[in-house]
Amino acid sequence: MFHSIISNELHGLFYIMSAILIHLVLTPIFIYKEHQRRLLFALILIVLIFLYWKFEDIDPLIYSLHLFPISLIAVILYVGFIPAFITWTLFNIGCMVVLNYYWQPALISSAVILLGGFLITNTSNQTLRMKLTYATGMLLLYEVLYALLALYIRSHITMYAAYTVIFSFFSLWMITYLQFFVRKHEIHKQRLVALEKDRMLGQFAATISHEIRNPLTSTKGFLQLLDQKELSFNDHKRYVDLALSGVDQANAILGDYLNYAKPFSNLQEQLELKEEIEAMLRFITPFATDHQVAIHTCHENEEPLYILGESKKLRQCLMNLIKNAIESMPNGGRISLRTSKLPNAVQISISDTGVGMSKQQLNSLGMPFYTTKEQGTGLGLVVVMSIIKMMNGKISFSSHLNQGTQCSILFHQK
Repeated sequence: MFHSIISNELHGLFYIMSAILIHLVLTPIFIYKEHQRRLLFALILIVLIFLYWKFEDIDPLIYSLHLFPISLIAVILYVGFIPAFITWTLFNIGCMVVLNYYWQPALISSAVILLGGFLITNTSNQTLRMKLTYATGMLLLYEVLYALLALYIRSHITMYAAYTVIFSFFSLWMITYLQFFVRKHEIHKQRLVALEKDRMLGQFAATISHEIRNPLTSTKGFLQLLDQKELSFNDHKRYVDLALSGVDQANAILGDYLNYAKPFSNLQEQLELKEEIEAMLRFITPFATDHQVAIHTCHENEEPLYILGESKKLRQCLMNLIKNAIESMPNGGRISLRTSKLPNAVQISISDTGVGMSKQQLNSLGMPFYTTKEQGTGLGLVVVMSIIKMMNGKISFSSHLNQGTQCSILFHQK
C-alpha cells in the first residue's frame, strides 16, 4: 500500500513541479510582464494535467486528496488568484468528467480554500515560515472538509486515504520550500540587475561629465586669455586654435557616446575591402606621418575581396583601430595591414610595434569605460566591436608588453 501511494504521489509531483519550474525558471527569460506570466503558468499547468490524464494510471483518491489541493495551494500562494481559479476549474472538470468520480467533496473543499486564498493578500513577500503556515492551514482545511463530506456521502474513510493525506503534507511542504527559494533567487537576481543598471548609469554620467568638462575648461581659459588687450597676433591665433581644439575634443567625445548609444542601421551593401582600406588610409596617413609611424599594406590575393556592410561604418572601425595602433607608438614605429582570402571568409590583420598590453589589459578590452589612454572614454573599441559583429564579423586581439599588438578581423561570407 505504501509503495502504491508513494509511486502515485511522485507521479503527480512530477507534473506539479514541472509546471512550477517552467514558470519560475524559464518564463522570466521570454516574458517580462507579470500578468502574462501568471496566465502562462495556468496554461502550462493545463497542458501538463492533460498529459497526466492521458498517460498516467490515475488513482482517484491520489488525484483528489493529493494532486488537486497541492496544485491549487501552490498557485494561490505563488502565482495569483486568476490562475488559481483556472486551476480550480480544470481540476474539478477532471473530477466530474475525466475520472467519473464522486466530485462533491473535492468541489466544495477546493471552493473554500480558493475563497480563503482570495482573502489572503500581499503574500508574495512573506517569510518561508508564513508560507508554510498558510499552505499547511489551507491543506488541513481542505482535507478536513473533504473527510467530513466523504463521511456524509459514503460513511467511511479507508486507511489508504488517511495515508495519502499524511504524505500530501510532506509533498506540500517540499513544493512550498522549493517555490520559495526559486522565487527568492529570482527576486535577488532582479535586484542585482537593477543595481548594476544604476551603477552603470551613474558611471556613465560621471564619465561623460568629467570627459567633457576638461576640454570645456581649457576652452574657457583660452577664451579668457583672448580678452586681454595687449595680445600679439600670433598669440591671438594660437589661443583661438587651442580653444577650437578643445571644442573639437568635446565634440569627438560626444560622437563616441552617440555611436555607442545609437543602434546600428540595417543598411547592407556589397563592399570591396581593398577599396575601403585605401579610402580609409587617405584620411589616416597624415595623422600617422605626424607621429612618425609608417603604414605598410599587403594584399595576399589579387582578386577583389567582397563583404556585406556599410561603407561609413567599416571605415570608422578601421580608422579607429589604426588610430589606436598609432597612439600606442609614442616614439614612432610601423603598422602592417594585411588582407587575405580564407575559405568562406575574408581576413584583415593589423599589427603594430607599440608598447603592447598585459594579459589583464587584453582581457579588459571591449568593456565600456575601460581605456589605456589618458584622455580616452573606452567606448571607441566597444563601438568597433559592435559594428564588426553586426557585419557578420569577429574581432580578436593578441599582445605582449613591449612587443606590439596584433588585431585580426574575420568577415564571414554567406
